Parts: sequence; C-alpha cells; structure tokens
Amino acid sequence: MNKIVLPTFFAAPAFLALCLKSGVDAAFEVNVVKYFYFALLLFAVFFLRTGRGFSRPDANPAQASVLQPTLWIYVAAYFSFLVMLMMLLNGNPQQIFKIVSPFLFFGLILASADRSLPLAIGLGAALNILANAALLPFEYGWTYWGGVHTFKGFYLFKTDLSYSLATSLLIYAAWRRYKPSPDLLVLALLSVAMVVLANSRMNYLTLALVLVFIAFKNGARPAVLAGYAVFLGLVVGLAAVLYDPNKFLGFDTSNVTSLTQGRDRIFEVMVKYGLANYGPIELLFGRGLFADFELYAENVSDGVVHGAHNDYLYQLVSQGIFGLAMNLGGWYLLHRIAFSAGPRRWASGLAFIAFTLYFVQGMSMTVSLFALKTWPLATVLLLIHLSPDSSEDTAAESARQSQRKPKPSWG
Repeated sequence: MNKIVLPTFFAAPAFLALCLKSGVDAAFEVNVVKYFYFALLLFAVFFLRTGRGFSRPDANPAQASVLQPTLWIYVAAYFSFLVMLMMLLNGNPQQIFKIVSPFLFFGLILASADRSLPLAIGLGAALNILANAALLPFEYGWTYWGGVHTFKGFYLFKTDLSYSLATSLLIYAAWRRYKPSPDLLVLALLSVAMVVLANSRMNYLTLALVLVFIAFKNGARPAVLAGYAVFLGLVVGLAAVLYDPNKFLGFDTSNVTSLTQGRDRIFEVMVKYGLANYGPIELLFGRGLFADFELYAENVSDGVVHGAHNDYLYQLVSQGIFGLAMNLGGWYLLHRIAFSAGPRRWASGLAFIAFTLYFVQGMSMTVSLFALKTWPLATVLLLIHLSPDSSEDTAAESARQSQRKPKPSWG
C-alpha cells in the first residue's frame, strides 16, 4: 500500500467529497444531492487553493497536469455541442449535465489535487461495500425483480449495485496495491456474495474480470487462470443441464428475448428504423438526446417506451458519429491526464481493466447518462494520477514482471 497521507485542514472538503462519492452516485438523480455535491466540489477547490499558502510546507499538492486547460476547453466544446442539439432538436439540461458530469468531476478534483486524496478514494470504496453489506439483513436493501427476490443495497436497481461493487473492489484493491490482505479478502467476499444475490447477469462478468485482474497482479499465470475458467465453465454447464435456470437464478433461457429482457427487440428498432434510415447529417450529428425514445415510440406500439439500453447505439442515434467521437475523445483525454505526471508502474493494466468494465457495461445500458457508471471510471483515473510510484511500488512491479517471464531451459 502506498504511504498514507492524512488531509490538511484546507484539503478536508476535497477529502470529504471523495469519501462521499459512492453515496452521491446512488442519489445523483435527486437534483438537490447533485447540485449540493458540485457546490461542495467548487468550495473544495476554492478552500484548498485559497488556504494552500497557509498550509504546512511539507504538505505539497499533488503534481498538476499540463493538460488541465485542455480538459476545460474540451468540456466547454462538448457542452456547447449538446446544448446545440437540445436547442435544434430535443433534449433537456439534466441530460446534458449528466453526460458531462464525469469530466467536470475529474477536472474539479484535479484542480483541488492533494496527496491525501488517494486515501479518500480508498476509504470511499471500502465504505461503499460495507454500507451496502450492512443492509443485507434488512428488507430495505431488497426488492422483487419479477418473481425473484434480489438484493439492491441502497441503490435503486440491482445493476447499479453490482457495477458499483465491482468498481469499488477494483479501486480498493488498486489503492492497497493488490496485496491479498485480510481487509481486501473480506471486501472481495462481501462483493461476490452481494453481486450473486443481486442476480445481475452482466455484472457476473464485470466482477469476474476484477477478480481475475487482482489474481493476475498477485502472480497468477494466464495458463492457470485459463484452467480455472475452463473448470468453472464446465461446472456452470453441468449446473445448467441438471437444474432449471429459470428457478435457480431467475434466468429465462427459453428464447433470446427473455434472456436479454427485450433488449434484442430494442436494438433491432434502433438499427432498422433508426440508423438504417438516417441521412448523412443525422448519421453525423444524430436526432437529439431523446432520439432513442422517439424511435421506439414511433415504431413499436406495445404501450411502453424504452430507451436504447446500449450506450453505443444511444450515442449514435442521439448524437451521431460526431457525438460518439466527442465522448470517447473525452475519456482518452482523461487517460492522457492520468499518466501525464510521470510513470505509474504500480497501475500497469489498471486503466485497461477499468475501461473494459465500462465498455462491457455499455453493451446493455446507456452508461454515459448515469454518474453511477461514469464516475467510477473517472475515479480510477484520478487514483492513478494522484498516486506516483514509490520505491516499494517499483520494486513490487519489477518482482511481478520477473515472475511472469519464462525461465530458461538448459539442456
């Protein structure tokens, strides 16, 4: 684990804001929570920068990024593009604010960077897992999804809980430098139990990716991990043959529509009646932020209007190729900033696995519209930027690299 640096008086608001991030994620749709949190972030920037001259000489801030001005230019450009879509086509300010919120969040924390903030990120991840686990004995943390009793924690939906647990475990493991300490093992067991009880299928995959990554960082060889994956696949296949998955996990595997919970029909509408009929201008700039709902309502008369349930389809039908490129460009910029302050050998592979979780989740829902999905990725990138390599980190990563190299054979 990297050296713990406690916050100074002037860094306390930024420290508190990061500790509370997961709770704000869960309640981000509540306007008063959303605006209060951004007010806290703005105050944290003002308080820290104003008081930094009075702080202790040894409490130096984390290294700022030379790309920080570029980030604000990007935010202004992306925000302006979305406002133009709203004015000329459709949309509302809440959608725009949610789409640009992870970049605002990253920029404000970057502006109030302090060496104590990695501790706040690690504590916030642990508190999120423990707070949800504390609701396991209480009915408040449970809900019915169809006929299945599923765990949701303090989130509104089981998918939100499961993705939050997977990313929180990844963040805490990274902060602990992946060491299999008792606290990390307890948090991992709690996360696995809650994701299984939540019965969120896509997040079985995201959590499995996190666990495999942690095992890999602890020296597990790819061949060994592949062997475990084959064994687990055989067990799951045997269970599927011997047991009725409809009763065992609440899965209805009788047809594609039931298995995907209707997403296959939604995807067909977005492509067949949307993108396939778009002209050059619509392909480039989309049909507005409500385009997915409009397409479904215009072409399906089942009495219920659904969104795209796929982030890539949503961005293409609503913002076009240009909007999708702007969004992906923003994440690329955040990645550049995360590694702009020097080497981060301890974080080797961390950004890749975090982006993989995000993009996998985007296959089944519109992640760009929810802070629950975008802010954890921004937090991982912040942790990387705020945590320079220590001598222990360099030595540990060198040892991992040497363990993975094949030993020469003689004879």
